[in-house]
Amino acid sequence: MQDPTTLFTLEPAGRDLLAGGFDGAAPLRGLGMLAVFGGHLNAGHLAEQVRDTLVDSLEHKLLASFDADQLIDYRARRPQITFDGERFRDYQSPHLQLRLVSDSLGRPFLLLSGPEPDYQWERFVSSVLFLVEKLDVKLVALVDAVPMPVPHTRPLGVTAHGNRDELVAGLSTWSPQARMVSGVSQLLEMRLDEAGHGTTGYTLHVPHYLAEAAYPQAAVSALEYVGAALGLMLPTDELRERGREVDRELDRQTGASHEVTTMVEGLEKNFDQNSPGAGRSLLVGPDEEVPDAEELGAAVEEYLQSQPRHAQEVGREGVSEAPDDQPGDEPDGRPDEADADPEG
Repeated sequence: MQDPTTLFTLEPAGRDLLAGGFDGAAPLRGLGMLAVFGGHLNAGHLAEQVRDTLVDSLEHKLLASFDADQLIDYRARRPQITFDGERFRDYQSPHLQLRLVSDSLGRPFLLLSGPEPDYQWERFVSSVLFLVEKLDVKLVALVDAVPMPVPHTRPLGVTAHGNRDELVAGLSTWSPQARMVSGVSQLLEMRLDEAGHGTTGYTLHVPHYLAEAAYPQAAVSALEYVGAALGLMLPTDELRERGREVDRELDRQTGASHEVTTMVEGLEKNFDQNSPGAGRSLLVGPDEEVPDAEELGAAVEEYLQSQPRHAQEVGREGVSEAPDDQPGDEPDGRPDEADADPEG
């Protein structure tokens, strides 16, 4: 295998973080990392929506960029370019990047996102493990989505996996034993586990008839699971509003078609007969009740007060760059638009 550390380039902020932190502060270590890749198991355009929501809504710094020319098959997923009638411009190259992000309360975490590599999986995974070890990442959370024969009128199911039992046990609404086609996300989770690093993953179950459209509900669920697992407050308001628009359009289309209504009713009947019910919540223990809004607020305040002041200050001040417009980072359009994003 070629040297995995030559597969990525550290940006100035990345070099500062690895060397000694920002502005003379102690290096940030022990953060959580969210990894999400477009391509395989990306039903409902999950990866693009999660990435765009976090990058567009939260302060962030670019730490490292991976060499897409070595990892991506451009002929399989051709990047877009604009022709203005006379010249070509605005070539949208794919970006596979690691960012330092601050959540809504200023707490820092790492975001690894972009298209799933087509080539050199083991080398790519080794490069991620190198960064995980150098930054002493405490937990890597991975999210993806699979098309399933389930109705949009029922709660989204999930298959939870990983080596952190407290973040996995009791969550899955469907947990099969099967030989399956792998993606780089599954390989990364396995290699992290073998190396003794904490991992947790959440595979959302998207209605199969919505797998090719942008389905905001899946992104909302993914951010909720990751937020609970990593102790973060992640933005979902805009996704929820888009989800309500999708629901209204689905209701309209369902009501206008007897065939669609019959299909959905059949899926509902099968779901109700076979579903084991909702899994437990990550916000409560196995013998506890779901807290009300006041209890949640008090828990958040108590958590913040228990955190080292340095970590909170760096989260608020150290990640100061506003989201920058990068080629290929446009958010997805309406749910029925084709996915033209080169990242997945």
